[in-house]
Amino acid sequence: MINRVKHLKKDDLVVLWRADSSKRTTGKVLAVDHNKGMIQVDGIGGTKRHVKPSQTNPKGGIEDRLRWWPASKFRVCDSSGKPLGRTGFKVTDGKKERVFSKKR
Repeated sequence: MINRVKHLKKDDLVVLWRADSSKRTTGKVLAVDHNKGMIQVDGIGGTKRHVKPSQTNPKGGIEDRLRWWPASKFRVCDSSGKPLGRTGFKVTDGKKERVFSKKR
């Protein structure tokens, strides 16, 4: 397995880092796909899908789903929504902890 998403984990607060109208949108990471380098974020990229009736969903209809985003489009941020820069790991007293570098 190739781990392509090293800077984000589930339940992190992230900010969308783009140069369009949706930039600086924050949300919580719900799922991470390490093989594809994609994440799902709560509140960002909701789509609607038309679903045919099946045994699991006999009614069918329109379903709300979350979009998978490239992880490179997001940065970890603090509770106020300010991006924290890069993430890394530091070992102190035999315990590995996650640390954040300051944004330049």
